[in-house]
Formats: sequence, C-alpha cells, structure tokens
Amino acid sequence: MAVRKTTIRGSTTRKTTTKKTTPKKTGRSARARLESELSPNLRDFSRRVRRGLARLEKKLDTARRDGRRRWTRLLRDASHQLGRIEAEGERRWRKQSRLARRDAVRMLQRLERAIEPPRARKAPRKKTVRRAGGELSGSGI
Repeated sequence: MAVRKTTIRGSTTRKTTTKKTTPKKTGRSARARLESELSPNLRDFSRRVRRGLARLEKKLDTARRDGRRRWTRLLRDASHQLGRIEAEGERRWRKQSRLARRDAVRMLQRLERAIEPPRARKAPRKKTVRRAGGELSGSGI
C-alpha cells in the first residue's frame, strides 16, 4: 500500500491506496497451493485419503458414543424428574381426596342432624327435700 500526502487548506492528511489484485494471479496461487497439497501419484493420494477416512470414522464413532451417552443421561434425568412430579401429584391427590371425604362426612352429619326429628324433651326434675339428721330421723322401724 502506498501512502500519499495531500494538503487541504494547510493541513496534511494521509490517504492509503489499496493494491488491486488480478483474478489470474489469485487463481494461479490457489491452484498452485492445491497442486502442492496433492500427492504426485495416485497410490500416495489413495493412502492419504484412506488414512483420513479411518480417522474420520473413529471420530464419528466417538461422537456417536458420546451422543448416545448424553441422550441416555438426559432421558434418565427426565424420567427421574417425571417420577418425582408423579409422586408429588399422588401425594397432593391423596391429601385433597382425604380432605374432600372428611368434608363430605361432616356435611352429611350436619344434614342428618338437620333432618332428624327433634328429641322429646324430658320433664324437668323435681327438687327433693333433704332431711337433716340422717339415721336418727325417720320412723324408726
């Protein structure tokens, strides 16, 4: 890049110019780089490809195994969480049903008391007069 000085009203600034590249040079360098990476004969190239494929297969097997482990762990965790939620729901259901049964029994008892005929009232007790003296008083028979 070339730097050029220009003056505008007495101040100096620097402008940079970009270097233009031609497509031919870029194409040649990419092709040259590709050709340098390729093996000179087919036998060497096929060996490199086979080694690369074997390495990729190992990586793929490892990735599959890790993925299966991860999915298994996630599935197990989800199953445990579902079990906890189910147990909590069961506890709540039992508590609600117990409360509902208790409330129903109370309401039925109130209803029975409300519709049962009134009890016959007993006559009030007469007050008894006690005599003083105990054994000495009386007929003496």
